[in-house]
Amino acid sequence: MDSFILGTAGHIDHGKSALIRALTGIEPDRLKEEKKRGISIVLGYADISFPSGISIGIVDVPGHLKFIKTMVSGSTGMNGVLFVIAADDGIMAQTREHLLILKLLGIDMIIPVLTKIDIVSDETILIREREIKYFLKSYGYINSSQNIIRVSAKSGKGISELKSEIEKAIKGDNAKRTALKSMPSKIFLSIDRIITLKGFGTVLAGTLKYGNFSVGDEMQIMPAGFTARVKDMESHNKKIPFARRAMRISINVPSIKKENVRYGDVICVKDSLIETDSVFTRFFYDTANKKDFKNRTLLTFMTGGISVGAKGFILSGKKRPAPGDYAYVLFKLQNKISTMSGERFITRDAGAAVTVGGGVIIDPFADYRYDESKESIYEGMLSDDYEKSVYSFIAAGGNGDLKEIYKRLNLNFADFTSTIEKLKKDELIVADGKNKFAFPREDFDAGKSFLIETVSGSIKSETEKKKNAFKNGIGRQELCGIFERNFNKPESLFDILMDDLLYRKELVNDDGTIISKGFENKTGIENLPDEYISIIKRVESLLKTNNNSVPDLAELEKKAGAGRKALNYVLSLMIKEGRVIKVKRDIFYLKEQVEDIKKGLYDFFKSNEKLEPKDMKEIAGVSRKYAIPLLEYFDHIEYTVKRDNYRTKRQ
Repeated sequence: MDSFILGTAGHIDHGKSALIRALTGIEPDRLKEEKKRGISIVLGYADISFPSGISIGIVDVPGHLKFIKTMVSGSTGMNGVLFVIAADDGIMAQTREHLLILKLLGIDMIIPVLTKIDIVSDETILIREREIKYFLKSYGYINSSQNIIRVSAKSGKGISELKSEIEKAIKGDNAKRTALKSMPSKIFLSIDRIITLKGFGTVLAGTLKYGNFSVGDEMQIMPAGFTARVKDMESHNKKIPFARRAMRISINVPSIKKENVRYGDVICVKDSLIETDSVFTRFFYDTANKKDFKNRTLLTFMTGGISVGAKGFILSGKKRPAPGDYAYVLFKLQNKISTMSGERFITRDAGAAVTVGGGVIIDPFADYRYDESKESIYEGMLSDDYEKSVYSFIAAGGNGDLKEIYKRLNLNFADFTSTIEKLKKDELIVADGKNKFAFPREDFDAGKSFLIETVSGSIKSETEKKKNAFKNGIGRQELCGIFERNFNKPESLFDILMDDLLYRKELVNDDGTIISKGFENKTGIENLPDEYISIIKRVESLLKTNNNSVPDLAELEKKAGAGRKALNYVLSLMIKEGRVIKVKRDIFYLKEQVEDIKKGLYDFFKSNEKLEPKDMKEIAGVSRKYAIPLLEYFDHIEYTVKRDNYRTKRQ
C-alpha cells in the first residue's frame, strides 16, 4: 500500500495545529516565531499510525493570508485534507479561499472538522453544520458535506471518531487508486524545506508525490540541472533505504550547496523533466471574480512550492472567459520552472491578494500552435490512461521528438517506452528506426499521399517536358520545403516518410532528384527536347578543343551559350550515361579522353615505377592546372596510389 499524506486547511486560529497535537501527540509548530505568535508560518509535519497498520503523514498548513504560498506548497502533495472550521467563528475569508484552492488543486477527499465545540452552544453547532454543508456543496464536495466531525482538541471529545473517519477515508482512497488503470509514475518531489546540518551538509525535504527511489540513487534538481547521489534518507525521523509515492521524506545530498537550491525546485531522475517558462493549461476562472478575464492579465502563478509572475494569454476562441468559465490559457512565466503534465496550479491577483482561478497543466512546453479542432486531443493529454495520454501528446503537434515528449509527461521512462511500443504495435503511431521521433498513423498516411501526389504532379506530359526538361522530379530539399509549408508538418516526419517511400520504392531517388516510380528511365538524353540536345553537342565539341586542356565549368557555360541550371542538368545526364567524367568540381572530360590518358599511364608504368606531376603533364599534354586534378582522379578510382610526392600503380 502507498503512503498517505493528510493535510489541514482552514482559517487562521481555527485550531489546526491543536487538532494535530490531539491526533498525534506531536507538536507541528516547529519555529520559535510560530510558538511566539501562536500560528503556523511554514509547513508543520507529524505522523500517526492506526491499529490496522495504516501509517500516514500529516501536514499542518498555515491558515493566514500572508503565507498562502506555503499553503499551496503543502496542498500539492496531499492525498486528503482535514478541513477545519471553528464553531465560534464559522466560515471566514481564508476558509473560502482554502477550499477554492483545494478544489483547483484537485484534492477530492475532504473531511470537514468542526473545532472548538466546547466554547459554543449546541444551537450554534447546528447552525454551523448547516452553513458548512451548504458551503461544501457549493464547491462540489457533496459527499464530504454528509459527515461533519465535531471535535474539541482541548477536551479530546470527538478525536476517536475523527480517527475512525480518517482510517475509513484512507481505505476508500486506496481502493480507488488500486482500481485506476494507470497512475503517474515519474519521480517528482517538490522541495519545501532546505536545511544544512553540521557533519551532514545539505538536507532537502518534501513529499514524494510520484515514483520511488533508494539511497544511493543519482537524482537531479530541476530546473537548475544539478545532479547528486542520495547519501541518506529519513521519513518521520526514521532512516529508510527506500522511498515510495506519498511519503514525507528528507534526503541528505552533501554534494549540493544550500544556496543553489530554491523552494519549489523538483527532485527527479536525471533528464526526466523539462525547464520551461511557458505552460499550456486548462484554466478555471473563479465565480467570485467581478469582471471577465482579460488577455495578458498579470498574475502570480503557483504550482508545487513555486510562485512566479506570469501573463495569461487566452487561447480558446480568443474571447474573454467570464467568472465561472473554463478556458485554455497559455501562461508566460517570468522565470523558468520544472513541472509536468497533470500538475495543478492556482493564480492569484498580486495586487488584490486573492485567488482568481487555477486548474491543470496540460503541457509544460507546448511547441505547437493552439488548434480549436484539437481540443479533444488536449483533453486526452490529461488522461490517466497511458496510451491515450502518450498518443495525444504525439498527436497535438510539434516535431514528434519522443525524448522531449517524455520529459513533459508524468510517466517514468519504462512506462513511456512500453507505451510507445504498444502504440506502434496497434498501428496508432509510426516512429523512425531509432524511436527518436513518432507521429500519428493518420498523419503518416496523409503525408505519404501528399508527397506521392506532389512528386507525381511535377512529372509533366511529354509536350510540357519538351518545354521544361527539369520538371521530371523534385530535389529532396525542395520537396521538404514544400512539405513543411503546405502540409504543415515538421522535417522529422518528412524524413520518416521519405525513408519509407524510398524503401518501398513508391518514390525513387534519381541522383538527388525525387521522382515517381516508373519514371526512372524517362530522364535519359533521348527524351530531351532539341534545345538540350544542342547543348550536349556543344559541350562535347568544347571538351575536344585544345586536346586535354578542357574549359572549366564557367568557360563551358559561357562558350556553350547555356544557363548554369541547364548546363548542370545536361552534364548530370551525360555523367549518368557514362559520356562525361567529372574529374574535379569544375573540370569535366569526355570518357574517351580519360581512357586515352589511362592508356598512356599504362604504357608509362611498363618501364617506370614512380609517376610525378611532370610525367602526367607530358602524358596528357596539359599544364599543372589539369595534371594535379587528373592525378587525384586516378588516385580516387584506385588506379594509382599516392606516396609522398609521387604515385605508383596500384597492385
